[in-house]
Amino acid sequence: MISRNTSLAVATAYIQKFTYRSSGSGHQTAKDHVYSDTLYEFLYVRDYEAWFCNAARRPIYIRNLKDWFLQLHTGETLANATPNWPWDKRQKLGQQYLRSLARDFLRSYESEKSNSWTREKEEKVSGSLLRSIEIDGFVFRDGDLVQVEMDVLDVDQEKGLLARLYEALALGKKQDAFEFLALSERHYIESRWSDCIANCRKFLELTLQEGALALSLAKQKNFPPESVERPVEVRQFLEREGLIEKKERESLDKIYGLLSHTGSHPYMAEKDQARLLRQLSMTLSQFVLLRLEGALR
Repeated sequence: MISRNTSLAVATAYIQKFTYRSSGSGHQTAKDHVYSDTLYEFLYVRDYEAWFCNAARRPIYIRNLKDWFLQLHTGETLANATPNWPWDKRQKLGQQYLRSLARDFLRSYESEKSNSWTREKEEKVSGSLLRSIEIDGFVFRDGDLVQVEMDVLDVDQEKGLLARLYEALALGKKQDAFEFLALSERHYIESRWSDCIANCRKFLELTLQEGALALSLAKQKNFPPESVERPVEVRQFLEREGLIEKKERESLDKIYGLLSHTGSHPYMAEKDQARLLRQLSMTLSQFVLLRLEGALR
């Protein structure tokens, strides 16, 4: 599934390609320039439906055009063309358009990047879009987007479930934890692979700490403050109190070590390593929080 962050990356890429904002001077104010005809033609020659091409050329301000792309994710952009559809069906269609728009932007950039002007204008947004799509489980290969992780939860859904678990369990450091998660995504998009992995580890570490504190409070078990700061003791406490089994604690030990000491590997691209370890840290965090939710009922 195309996430909201990738939808924003799609919108940003098209805004960069098809708009220009001139700066004002004297008593003049800044002015939007939306290249509506050029956008229409871009979509037209790539076989988008007539109504979609026409709808894309209507916004005359940059902000409106950006919202038009963003609202493909929510289905709002498609509401007028599908008056009798339920919202979930509009959102599903919006996913198809977002995937096609991402693919066609990347195809266009690949074919035109030998032009120095195009490369200077679009290289950054193209790279950001590509890495955001990779977080969603797609790769851009041979001019197409290929979904390589059909069996994992989509990014928005998994983050949403983690947030709901944090709230339901009344864990105290939700803001800090999700700042680490946001940083891991930002660093991935910026190609800072080691920083991405480090923040994944911090997210998992803080989740385990907060889970241990909640468990100790519910069971009225003494868990010294100094132990909270020691990841090994946190994991041992969770095992000792029966939240996780020995084999699960041993697996967490090894994965935590992997998150702490992973460097480049000759048989795997660093970006793939960072993306997969990020997903693993989210999955393990969800596993422990679901166990905690069951234990505290």
